Amino acid sequence: MIVVSMLLFTLSDVLAKQLAQSVHAVEIAWLRCLGAVLLLVPVVAARPAVLRSAKPRLQILRGLCLLVSTTLLIASFRTLGLAEATMLVFMSPFFLTALSALIFGDRVSRAHWAAVAIGLAGVAVVVRPGFGTLSPAVALPILSSLGWAAGMICTRRIGGADSSVTTLVWSVAVGFAAASLAVPFVFSPLDGAQVVLAIGMAAAWTGAHFLIVLAYRSYPAWQLAPFSYSQVVWSVILGYAAFTELPDAMAFAGSALILSGGLLAAGLPDTRTHNPTRFRIQTRSQDAP
Repeated sequence: MIVVSMLLFTLSDVLAKQLAQSVHAVEIAWLRCLGAVLLLVPVVAARPAVLRSAKPRLQILRGLCLLVSTTLLIASFRTLGLAEATMLVFMSPFFLTALSALIFGDRVSRAHWAAVAIGLAGVAVVVRPGFGTLSPAVALPILSSLGWAAGMICTRRIGGADSSVTTLVWSVAVGFAAASLAVPFVFSPLDGAQVVLAIGMAAAWTGAHFLIVLAYRSYPAWQLAPFSYSQVVWSVILGYAAFTELPDAMAFAGSALILSGGLLAAGLPDTRTHNPTRFRIQTRSQDAP
């Protein structure tokens, strides 16, 4: 389910990249949320209780973080290749490690910091600063990754107070509400072909979310985390199929370092913190709940 969800997330990104060439990133993010809201209406109608949250402020903050993360990633598609952008957003486990230490005072082991260093080295190889390939656009997926990590920190603070379905509904609703405030300033009418792309994008994105919810109900997050990295593979395959984009050897080498660091972090034992709740680093798998 995780591997298929990563395929659906990547397919949604392919369609978003096609739209991003002529549609503003905020409008595309709004369209994603709109489609997800429409698909979730039957769920809420059948189970109105999912609207009740024990920690609504954290849910709102989480939804805003993920909306910013999604919008920045979509904005990067106008300039960057699908695979390069996807490689860079997998910095989130490293941001999450740093934020956990700074915000929660977690005791981060040297092995975890080594994993962070490996991942950051991989990012440097992909970006290659000083070799004429550095573009301001690379900041967008990196900041997207930071926004995702902040959202996961909110997820940790929410803990088991809300169900995964409640978290999904709130994330979509908050994202839609916030994007609806901004979209009038950038809105442009879609033609027929763009409407079809938008529907496919939203359907794939929401379907991936449902698979994530089902998977995380059945298995611990730490066991599923490594499979999230299949998104990099899908991004290379679909990026080539849809846009004839193929990362060069240096980008593949950097991606290997990023994946190695992330997999190392995911495979390390949990560390006890001042809070007795155990917490495992979560990888960035697009907008998973």
